[in-house]
Amino acid sequence: METVSVICWTPTPETPLPAELANRLPPEAKRWLEDVRQHPPPAPQAYLVAPPTGSLLLLALPYPSDPPLLLAALDVGTVFPVSDTFFRTLVQSLRAVFWEADAQTFRFTYVSPQAEELLGYPTTRWLKEPDFWIAHIHPEDRAQTVAYCRETTDRGEDHDITYRMIHANGRVVWIRDIITVVPDAQGRPYRLRGLLLDVTEEQETRQELELARQRYEDLVTNNPIATGVYGRNQVVYANPAMARLFGARKPGDLLGKTAADLIYPDNLEAALEYLRRVIKQREPVHGRGRVQRLDGQPAIVDFRGVPITWEGEPAVLFFMWDVSEQLRTARRLAEREAQYQALFENAPAPMYVRRNRQFLLVNPAFARLTGYTAEELTAPGFDALRLVAPQSIPVVQERLARRAQGLPVPPCYELWLQRKDGKEILVEATSINILWEGQPAVLGFFRDISAQREAETYLKQARQKAEEASQLKHKFLELMTHEVRTPLSTILGYAELLRDELADRIPPELLQFLEVIRDSGRRLLGLLSDVLDLSLLETQRRRLETEAVSLNELVHRLQTDFAPMAREKGLALKTEIPERPIRVVADEEALYRTLANIVHNAVKFTETGEVRVRIGRNSHEGWVQVIDTGPGMNPEFARTGLFEPFRQESEGLNRRHEGAGLGMAVAYRFIKAMQGRINVDTAPGRGTTVTVYLPLLTMQPSSTPSALHPEARDLHRLQQRLRERNPHILIVEDNPENARFLELALQEVAQVTRASDAREALQLIEANLVRNQIFDLILLDLNLPGGFSGQALLHEIRRRSAYHHVPIVAQTAYAEPFRPEDFLAEGFDGFLIKPIDRLTLYRELDRLLTQPTPS
Repeated sequence: METVSVICWTPTPETPLPAELANRLPPEAKRWLEDVRQHPPPAPQAYLVAPPTGSLLLLALPYPSDPPLLLAALDVGTVFPVSDTFFRTLVQSLRAVFWEADAQTFRFTYVSPQAEELLGYPTTRWLKEPDFWIAHIHPEDRAQTVAYCRETTDRGEDHDITYRMIHANGRVVWIRDIITVVPDAQGRPYRLRGLLLDVTEEQETRQELELARQRYEDLVTNNPIATGVYGRNQVVYANPAMARLFGARKPGDLLGKTAADLIYPDNLEAALEYLRRVIKQREPVHGRGRVQRLDGQPAIVDFRGVPITWEGEPAVLFFMWDVSEQLRTARRLAEREAQYQALFENAPAPMYVRRNRQFLLVNPAFARLTGYTAEELTAPGFDALRLVAPQSIPVVQERLARRAQGLPVPPCYELWLQRKDGKEILVEATSINILWEGQPAVLGFFRDISAQREAETYLKQARQKAEEASQLKHKFLELMTHEVRTPLSTILGYAELLRDELADRIPPELLQFLEVIRDSGRRLLGLLSDVLDLSLLETQRRRLETEAVSLNELVHRLQTDFAPMAREKGLALKTEIPERPIRVVADEEALYRTLANIVHNAVKFTETGEVRVRIGRNSHEGWVQVIDTGPGMNPEFARTGLFEPFRQESEGLNRRHEGAGLGMAVAYRFIKAMQGRINVDTAPGRGTTVTVYLPLLTMQPSSTPSALHPEARDLHRLQQRLRERNPHILIVEDNPENARFLELALQEVAQVTRASDAREALQLIEANLVRNQIFDLILLDLNLPGGFSGQALLHEIRRRSAYHHVPIVAQTAYAEPFRPEDFLAEGFDGFLIKPIDRLTLYRELDRLLTQPTPS
């Protein structure tokens, strides 16, 4: 029979532990024995220890003695489960599983009855299944647990391991397994004996404690409040917030620091007194003081200290809040509040604070505006509606109702106020929702707009009158251009026809009279064009088309046009044109008009010498320069009056030259509209130099080719081409003189039919269609009598399929600046502006009659 090593004793305060166990038990086992001595358990309890000298099982058994307790210590290595009835009974009474297994296969050869309670399986399964133990270890722990037991068993070493097993109901059971290796006669591992303890509750408690510890540690570590412990006259703990407060790189830099290191010298004595009160008298303290950062800078903190025990000794748990910035902010807020108060009191704008219909605060400007004193306005019984004039009360009541319902209210509105003296004032009111002493209120501003409204009304009326005057001016100019251009077209047309037909049949003196008529008509036409252009440019109704314009070609054209005028005055007209083309971005006709006005003035005002026209370029501009040897001008006039309409340096009875003073005004506005500039250099006695600058062409702009300016052709060549075609042309013109001129101009090159209005034109078209004939081209005046305009007649003609592609040309004498695309969009194929000369007329007819007809 095997023997079991066991020590039994009844504990007393004098002999709580046998001497042979005093050196074998760890402190936690001694504390367990002391606890059961002071509080004897009603049922057996066990405590397993595994000291280096061998595993022991401590038992606490109820016993009829004083105290009613029997303690026993069993050497687990000598326990044999079936060796004795007493121990078998003892084992069965404990909440633990004694087991024995084969050291090689780990198959159980014995388990105590508690095994079924531990995992829910009958003991027969534990013994019959060869791998029961391995199979019921938690899958996550299985490999590591089996490997560890195998290694320690092969080395013959006792071992203690904790792992998880799976209960029959599927729950996890934490097991502490204390294993003793029993060798055979040769010293090889033969059997294993052990004790399985259910430590689930202990393990879960440990996990909860660890989780709680981690939570508290995270709470303190991540607490934004500086937290520390002061004990043994030094800092023994500090969290990161404490390190930041004192400017330390890490909390460990504060450990070992004393109060003298961290408290500002002026506050040190008070701080030490606080520490003594907490440590000696065990009472909490709080207050405000100044600490000293590690860099020597002070900081003001609020603190609180409470007594605790740290590693068995009295200590202080203290918390600190840096209130330095808070105090600075409070000081700034106080200063700002004083500033706002001063602004409110001294603001020129009337201001108030109101809750519902009660004024809480008003500034002096508000009192002055309303005629009441501040005391009257803020008196408890004063209703804010007393300030509202009757016509504005519905507006205010609606705003109050919407505000009471929580609906949005526009911040700005107009309001009629009624002063204390009864006078009504129109104000612009602005209201803003604010909190006043913790309650909703309204901050309001008033602005007296009575004078402004009167001024706006006056300006509106003045603007309306100015617009009416502008409309009358436009209507007048539109009417005048039609009424002047129409007879002027007849005058110039007949003068040209007479000159061509009678050139070899009348005396030169009479031929010169015709030249005077033609030149005077052209001068009148130029003046009319200047007046109209100036008006349209000022109202931004003159539209310019930008395109690539060759300065070289323009100067050649200027030389051709003004050489006769210069020769007549005995002047030399010279040009300086480089071989390399210079192209600018401009409206070609507007630019030519501008340069023509400048050259015309230079030739007109120069009596002797020359006029020179030069062109050139710089990095981003092309320029045209006109230099004359004339009398020059006063530079002040050139700067302030030259480009003003109807201004000349010599005026009234002293005027030396004819002209309306419009040429340079139109030129200046044309150049400005084309993003260019004009520079004038002049002085009395040394001539004048005018330089025009325009943007250089960097890429080819898109432009619509003008129907008015095809390439120049010789007049006789155009006549010959038209005679060869002999087109049948319908002229629709209500003015008999213009109609007669067109008929005379075309009778040598075409068959001409005239109609004086739209209805006669339609009758002629229908009559021709009956005979299967159509007109080859129609010249159509836009201003026709009888309420049937030229545009309406155009659409009526186009309704006939035979006339879908017949060229129809508009002719007009109105001032409105038409563009080719305007007429094309309307349905015309081209247009002519009165007065019409034969060359322009032939060019347009040739262009339209020779282009391919759409299929």
